[in-house]
Amino acid sequence: MTREEPTPGGMLLVLPVPFRMVNGRPLFEAQAANGLDRWAENFSRITVAAKVVPEDRVPSLSGFAWREVESLAHADRIACVPLPWVDRSTAFFRELPRVRRVLADAIRESQHLQFAPSGLIGDWAAVAAMEAIRLKRRYAIHKDCVDHELIKCVEGKALSLRRMRTTVEAAAMKVYHRHIIERCSLGLWHGDDCFRAFSPWCRESHLVHDIHTKQSDLIDAESLEQKQAAISASETLQICYVGRFDPMKAPLDWLGAIAAARDLGARIHAVWYGEGRLLPDAMAERKRLGLEEIVEYPGFIADRQELLGKLRAAHALVFTHVTPESPRNLIEALISGTPILGYHSNYAADLIASSGGGSLVPLGKFQALGELIADLAKDRSRLAELSQQAARSGSRFSDTVVFAERSALVQQYA
Repeated sequence: MTREEPTPGGMLLVLPVPFRMVNGRPLFEAQAANGLDRWAENFSRITVAAKVVPEDRVPSLSGFAWREVESLAHADRIACVPLPWVDRSTAFFRELPRVRRVLADAIRESQHLQFAPSGLIGDWAAVAAMEAIRLKRRYAIHKDCVDHELIKCVEGKALSLRRMRTTVEAAAMKVYHRHIIERCSLGLWHGDDCFRAFSPWCRESHLVHDIHTKQSDLIDAESLEQKQAAISASETLQICYVGRFDPMKAPLDWLGAIAAARDLGARIHAVWYGEGRLLPDAMAERKRLGLEEIVEYPGFIADRQELLGKLRAAHALVFTHVTPESPRNLIEALISGTPILGYHSNYAADLIASSGGGSLVPLGKFQALGELIADLAKDRSRLAELSQQAARSGSRFSDTVVFAERSALVQQYA
């Protein structure tokens, strides 16, 4: 990097999603890669900085589908800045001086700045924000989950020493991120949970949706009519979920809800598409609850169109999210005309507030969720109506539209 003047209309993105480097070529997670393409439609140049995952760690990144950056439509306007993968404080502080110089150069070369801090040690997006503060530059912060609350929810029931460490880390992360957010010129908060948590810290806050669905992904009228007919006619309620087997998704609660609905007489077939560290626990719980003939775990589906097909075929997406995050699978269900049934959150409630398309129960009440599923299994006309509402709620989500709106905000404020 040698230019002294910033690229007119160029934007620097520092993201928590890692690169892979294969034979010297960068690969990015498929949805994040789509995001780079959408950003590049609105900026003259995108410089994206992210850590590079060691190849021996790649198998541990469950649910990742990779795409070469060179394959993107606007690859000629996307430059990648690889940063080191560090997960220990010693490595982080050893690499910090060099990474600060790299990020400072990238900041100087970019007219617009946007960072997505998500952690503590090894969080280069937060380091980039600190560099922008030092250089007296405006910058945007993007968040799609409340990280300091998330780690407490996920690890809060662990062993005593781990719980104590998590409590300290969560408090430090909250202070660190608040310092960064209070000094940003624009806050982009994905979903209502994030907006409520972070907007009080930021003078220019906007609720946004970081989505990757396209206009062509929306269920059409004929397909929706066929889906509603299938919902009404099918003897078995087809339930699905798409995501990681992870504590924040509470897969054991999900199984508890399915079991409760079965015990109330509902005829169900349920499928969880995904991988993750709690899969062995979920398999054991499935057996304990006697759900082996009812619940399937076919694994992760990398092909996006195939996954959307699975969502369209489902009569309902059932979820048990227990942390303040903004998962995209709820939006993907809505655009597929698939009602969302699950634990209440501000994010989920906001998605269906205007046009409907789902029903929510209090957080952690999987028995109540099971009762809801059983009620809708009996009342298919109501479920078919929810399918119509879901398609209506999903019709407002398109990656081209939302990225254009966010780009305009970044160009104005950051």
